[in-house]
Amino acid sequence: MTLSEFQSMPVSPLPRTVQAVLTLFLLLAAAPAAAGEATVLLERFYERIGSLHARFEQKVVTETGEVQEESAGEVWIDRPERFRWDYAKPYPQKIIANGRTVKFYDPDMKQVTVRAYSTGVGHTPSMVLAGGGDLERHFKVMDQGRQQGLLWVELVPRDQQESGFRSARVGLSADPVRLRRFHFQDAFGNRTQIRFLDIQVNPDLAESLFQFEAPPGTEVLGEWGESK
Repeated sequence: MTLSEFQSMPVSPLPRTVQAVLTLFLLLAAAPAAAGEATVLLERFYERIGSLHARFEQKVVTETGEVQEESAGEVWIDRPERFRWDYAKPYPQKIIANGRTVKFYDPDMKQVTVRAYSTGVGHTPSMVLAGGGDLERHFKVMDQGRQQGLLWVELVPRDQQESGFRSARVGLSADPVRLRRFHFQDAFGNRTQIRFLDIQVNPDLAESLFQFEAPPGTEVLGEWGESK
């Protein structure tokens, strides 16, 4: 199951933000093998950081440069299989994964879409399910050097048709090592840009953060049969 297949499954459609979140999690769950100043820093990030908590600001820009979406919220990541993104602006949404399921909750729609973790996060790259592996097996990993005060790594899928996206760029700072930016270009040329703020590394994250029960009256859609 690829990211594009995940979005096209015949259940409640998911917004572009979900694709960006899942793509970022694929990269955070894996480990790089390429050499270079920026890729060495990315490897150091994987080695030293098992969990993080941050605020984020997200922008989607079309191929023509038009700002299509702006959003903000809070994220918790517990590598390799758990994450939670709480969108506060422009409207509340949640994306929660606990290693067994991925849930997308839209309170305005009173609907939660549930996927098995293996299909929701996908197995491209396949090492994601194990929480580690060789990025170069599935991506061309290119050191982009220093730009705008950050060290950048670009990852281009070796099979773009299967992956559902063109490229991803990760921007990191050194001393201390921090994930600062994530840029993602989808198959249509739209660019999602995520900026991380107030970053906390290796916090103790409560198990309850990655659990979600739909409120009464919420329609539940997903891989466990019809909506309920």
